[in-house]
Amino acid sequence: MEELITLTMKEQTRYEVIKDSLKRLIKVKEAAQLLNLSIRQVLRLRDRVKKEGVKGVIHHLKGRISSKKTPKEIEEKVKKLYQEKYFGFNLSHFTEYLNEEENIAISREKVRQILRQDNLYPKKPKKQPRHRLRREPMPQEGLMLQLDTSEHLWVPSLGKKLQLILLIDDATNKLLDGQFVVSDSTLENMKLLNGFFRQKGSPACIYLDKDSKFKTSRYESIHYNLKGEPYPDTQIKRALSELGIAVIYAGSPQAKGRIERDFQTLQDRLINELRLHRITTISEANHYLKEEFIPKWNKRFAREPKDKTLAYRPIPKGINLNDILCIKEKRTVYPDNTISYKNTTYQILPDPYSCLLYTSPSPRDLSTSRMPSSA
Repeated sequence: MEELITLTMKEQTRYEVIKDSLKRLIKVKEAAQLLNLSIRQVLRLRDRVKKEGVKGVIHHLKGRISSKKTPKEIEEKVKKLYQEKYFGFNLSHFTEYLNEEENIAISREKVRQILRQDNLYPKKPKKQPRHRLRREPMPQEGLMLQLDTSEHLWVPSLGKKLQLILLIDDATNKLLDGQFVVSDSTLENMKLLNGFFRQKGSPACIYLDKDSKFKTSRYESIHYNLKGEPYPDTQIKRALSELGIAVIYAGSPQAKGRIERDFQTLQDRLINELRLHRITTISEANHYLKEEFIPKWNKRFAREPKDKTLAYRPIPKGINLNDILCIKEKRTVYPDNTISYKNTTYQILPDPYSCLLYTSPSPRDLSTSRMPSSA
């Protein structure tokens, strides 16, 4: 019984050209040009066709199982791990855990092929590209920081959304610090900045959005504008100015694309890792974020700046951060040495060093402050 040989279109073309070359209908050089091969390759094919016939144009490894093929038991284990333990992880994140935690040496592309076999990881539609102008990162770490907050269901077991305040470096894309909080308040942002400035020093500038915590926007009435006075600074803007830190406001979310993309990746990776480690409280989530996740993130995603010199400036010894990163408001001191704050009257107690004692009854201005709870 004759053996049935099936050729592809490419193999069929090769066989016909080599056969014409053997019949001397075309030269070897012409055959090489037609097949886009070297003369040496054509001579090899001629010799094989002489000995084996039509089989000579078929690659010897065709139909054989590759020695690099992933064993079936490994493929089944990868599927089982993804379905039972790592469901929701993206391909890169899942591959990292397979290599580092499960001791399975496998590539991301192979993981994608395995999961796509049973449609365990469906293909996502491609987004339409947009034309944008890219801003180059700062050349030094500490020249510009980005501060922003993302509201999300970070710990699903709590059943409510949390706020993640994040501070990143523009030059290196390092996560410098972060904190899960219930409310994205001015004091919580100040608390994060206070701890970071004590540890690293102050940056040259901070890139912020136009949230009401950072930029005053409630006085945009014609009556206020007719006065010709500048808008009053927010508490955070005032504190940063006192520390000599410039503030840059982004005109759109796309302008702060680096930290926005980081939040997207965090919503993909961090949530799954918190679930994987059975974290159910805010304190546990903050501990894992600072001690485990941020060092791992910086090792994986941080980049080297053009200039490795740190641009952070030390906080002068005479400056108390608690006296700057706090809420400061002006209040009038009345003749009876009292002030009113949020519909509550406060009595100023006698003090031999106070300039308010034994003076005329005319009211004076006094600055009151509220410091973050950690201060």
